[in-house]
Amino acid sequence: MNQSYREEEDWIIALQNGDEKGFEQIYQKYWPKLFSAAYNHTRIRETAQEIVQEVFVSLWVNRSTITIHTNLQGYLLRAVRNKIYDHFDKQSVRSKYELFVSVQQPNAINFTEQEVIYTELDELVHTEMNVLPETTRQVFQLSRFNGFTIPEIADEMQVSVKTVEYHLTKALKHLRLRLSELLFLLATLLVI
Repeated sequence: MNQSYREEEDWIIALQNGDEKGFEQIYQKYWPKLFSAAYNHTRIRETAQEIVQEVFVSLWVNRSTITIHTNLQGYLLRAVRNKIYDHFDKQSVRSKYELFVSVQQPNAINFTEQEVIYTELDELVHTEMNVLPETTRQVFQLSRFNGFTIPEIADEMQVSVKTVEYHLTKALKHLRLRLSELLFLLATLLVI
């Protein structure tokens, strides 16, 4: 076992025990690499910094329950990649919503109102996700927010591929139904 790997293991153990120095060592060592990875995808310095900061906040908050199956750098880079996917997913939802509003009521709603409606729509999506059973919600989050493939989810959750497919179908069906109802109501309100 090389020195670097042993040192990394010590940092992880210290982190899991709530030792801020262990966290600080991880932060100092990996911040530049993670920022570089985030910046290469987003090309926006502030966004890249936010993404990396979110990863480190999540690492600290979940320190007692995290399990790292690969090396620490691989774990952190994967977390950054997932946050990048989340960032682009949110941008996509926002763009689709803005297009929807512009088609329905051109120039009728100012940008601030659009932001409020988008925020409410985003909250509704998360509310609907929280209604899902735990396993179904976890499968959906791993798939849609973390970018896992079906086999990766099956491996991560220690279930069969068929089980993952079942839960993913269940989640999508529920969310499509609820969101189509909500979009219909939204469209109705915009017309009034």
